[in-house]
Amino acid sequence: MKYVVYGLTSVLTSTTAATAVMHYAVALGRTGGSDLVAVPAVDIAGVPITVEIVLGPGIGVLAEPAADDLLEPEHREFVADLTERTRTALDRRAERA
Repeated sequence: MKYVVYGLTSVLTSTTAATAVMHYAVALGRTGGSDLVAVPAVDIAGVPITVEIVLGPGIGVLAEPAADDLLEPEHREFVADLTERTRTALDRRAERA
């Protein structure tokens, strides 16, 4: 599990989801784009929630380790979607070069 820190708050999500967010943020930074991302997370009581964040150039975001959780969700659909968005953003950048 990891905390995605955004502004003055953080959200707890799976390691794979946090990594996907970070990779997408880097891709958007390189391309000058921005996007709204609905991140699967859990609240303080452990209830699944979705948190919307805006990613783009100049918007600071970081991921920091959280306590290990044996029941960590995989968030496969979210990770697949963000991986595709990352690939698309980078492909568009390569086409313009």
